[in-house]
Amino acid sequence: MSQVLRLVQVHAGGLPGQDEYALRHALGGYVLELPSPPVSPEAIRAWGCVVLMADGLDRPEAGGAPAPMPSLASLSPARLRLRAVGRLVPVVAPPSVRPLRPVRSGQAYLIVSPPERRLVTPELAEALEPVFQRFAHQEGFSPQKPLAIALARGFQPGSAGHGEGRAADIAAVDGKSLLEWKREWDRAMAAAEKLPDAQQCAEAIAAERKRNRAYGLYKALQEYGGWRVNPKGWRVYRGVMQLFGPWTATEGPWAAMQITDPNPYQRQRLADQHWVFEAHQDHIHVAK
Repeated sequence: MSQVLRLVQVHAGGLPGQDEYALRHALGGYVLELPSPPVSPEAIRAWGCVVLMADGLDRPEAGGAPAPMPSLASLSPARLRLRAVGRLVPVVAPPSVRPLRPVRSGQAYLIVSPPERRLVTPELAEALEPVFQRFAHQEGFSPQKPLAIALARGFQPGSAGHGEGRAADIAAVDGKSLLEWKREWDRAMAAAEKLPDAQQCAEAIAAERKRNRAYGLYKALQEYGGWRVNPKGWRVYRGVMQLFGPWTATEGPWAAMQITDPNPYQRQRLADQHWVFEAHQDHIHVAK
């Protein structure tokens, strides 16, 4: 079914003698230019541009026969001058191109990134939003005081995972970057290890786990589960759940591997894992 693009200059009262159906089909494939002869400004109360798309269907008469197409000559030459343009046909997107939408804010959290940085597939957006909402609610945030979450990128052409819109990078939580949260975590862990009493050490670690909102969000994403696993995808993500961040090495889901005498394949996997850990120190990457 062909579609016809038409740009119509609209006068108050429309075009006399032409109903909507006839006008749409009579102007198929034409662009309306300036009126000829010129119309005085007093005669124009509305002037704008409207894009119409023909449905490609014929309107039947009462007896079932298609209605005759109105002639362009029936349009008043004193009112219109038409210039022919090409006809547009629908372009079917290849299966690899998927619809995208931005990750939306919720009742207890606010996405503070520009829309272009949070464009992902609907599947990923619908998986992230309830986790954000549940975590923000558990942390005591509300519509009056929402939890701020910033995404560094969603869809990005040419990037593995992000090029499909199936991955998102979380860069900041509650006004602090992931890198700041991780540095505070490292300082708290180092201080806890220096405590002489084991009980005090455990309590200090538990307090930091409760206080550190980026760590809490990472654990919430981990507990939600169901994130993407690539059996044949990009090498460094192959066969592992795509949830990576500053805490992946110790918290999983791809905890640091310990191999005493690795073979060539294992050495490659260790190198891949090291790259993943180093590349995600300042954001949380999650894919669906």
